[in-house]
Order: sequence, then C-alpha cells, then structure tokens
Amino acid sequence: MMLETERLVLRPLTLADAETAFYGWTGDEEVAKYVSWLPHRTIDDTMAWLKEIEWKHEDDARVPRDNYIWGFVLKETGELFGSGGLIWEEGYQLYQVGYNIKKSHWNRGYTTEAMKAILDFASTDLGIRKVAGGHAKENLASAKVLEKLGFTYDRDDVTAHVDGVRFFESREYFLNLNA
Repeated sequence: MMLETERLVLRPLTLADAETAFYGWTGDEEVAKYVSWLPHRTIDDTMAWLKEIEWKHEDDARVPRDNYIWGFVLKETGELFGSGGLIWEEGYQLYQVGYNIKKSHWNRGYTTEAMKAILDFASTDLGIRKVAGGHAKENLASAKVLEKLGFTYDRDDVTAHVDGVRFFESREYFLNLNA
C-alpha cells in the first residue's frame, strides 16, 4: 500500500532498503536518542527489523493489530530518508504513531506531512477511531509534530528502552480520528 503527499511517497520498506536505513537513521545514535529502540549496531540488525515490520497479509486482507510502517521517499529525488507508521500497543489496546528520519531532513515538515497521510489511512482504510502518540520530554521537535497533527496531551510517563535497563521521561498523547 503506497501513500502520496505533495512532496512524498510513502511505501512499505523491503530488505533492499537495509543499507539506506542503517546509514540514514536506524544506526544513528542521535536519531535514536529519544526513542525506545536502541540504535542498530550492524546492517544485520536493520535487516532483522525490516523482517519484523514486513507487512503481513492473510488472503489479501490486512491482519488485525499488525504494524503498518512506511518508508518516506522524496518525490523530487527518490531518496529514502526515514520511516514511520502505526505500531500496535497491547498496553493501550490501540495503535501508536512512530517515526524516525535522517538528521539532514529534520525541521522541514516531512514527518508531519507523512504522518497526516498515515493518519488519514488509519481512519479511512482501517476504521481506526483513536491513536496514541508519545515523545521523550526533551524531544521538542517530536512534540511539535504531535501538536501539529492535533494530538491532545494526556499525561507524563516513564518509557523503557527495549533493553529494559534504560528509561526516559516521556509525555503521552491521544488523537481521536473521524473514522
């Protein structure tokens, strides 16, 4: 399933994207500074992640509670520069938005533009009525993205990294969609 915006094409990621993703954002410690996953140490880590987020289908139907992750590609150049989408969160019993892009593409409005298309897909194609979002307290850029998308602040929280050892203070949000 591809999505388009004025400046972007959003497409499912494939194993062929491993090197671009690793050197662009999954292996970048600065990009991973404010998220719950750890920076990938090798391209093999990125390949394992790409296999994990691969879209799953049953007889051409979407699998309930699957993750929907797209690669963000600039229409003008064809450059893959990030990823984002909807991640099923058991604790909330709803999808949470997530996104990461190369540092060279920060502060250009690309993430907000991509996530607007993804939220429209969530509402129109999946019939989702509510999604969650969150960010590390220090990550003011991500706070701006969520605010521009219309998310409402819910509470402060503490988020664990996937290693279960490190934690960071976070802010949690929700967005009601018109499904």
